Amino acid sequence: MGHARVYSICDALTRYYKLKGTHNVINPIGWDSFGLPAENAAIERGIAPKSWTEQNITHTRSQLNKIGFEFDWNLEVSTCDEEYYKHTQTLFKAMMKDGLVKKEESYVNWDPIDQTVLANEQIDNFGRSWRSGAKAEKRKMS
Repeated sequence: MGHARVYSICDALTRYYKLKGTHNVINPIGWDSFGLPAENAAIERGIAPKSWTEQNITHTRSQLNKIGFEFDWNLEVSTCDEEYYKHTQTLFKAMMKDGLVKKEESYVNWDPIDQTVLANEQIDNFGRSWRSGAKAEKRKMS
């Protein structure tokens, strides 16, 4: 339900503006498909993270189509696709060359089960990870 809940907002707005007839609407779809949780899930299942991620994207795409969301599937993007991330890597290298990137230590929210950093929004009112349920730890990391 997570994807359906989140995507229903942009779908409703897309339909509204299309029906209103006063706007040309473009509604692309993208998959934020990098990260340790996905990698850990693949390792637990004994398959390559790329295969695991692509299977999940295919499954979710199918679900969204069954629901009837109006995405422009010709503009689909996935952050784990080399055709996408080669551009972000090029930008990062250019920023690093120009001195716009720095590395420093900072306190982060660490999930000891998923072995990943959590955003503040991924921690509930009891200080637990919304994914694993583990008590998030404050950890200084580079």
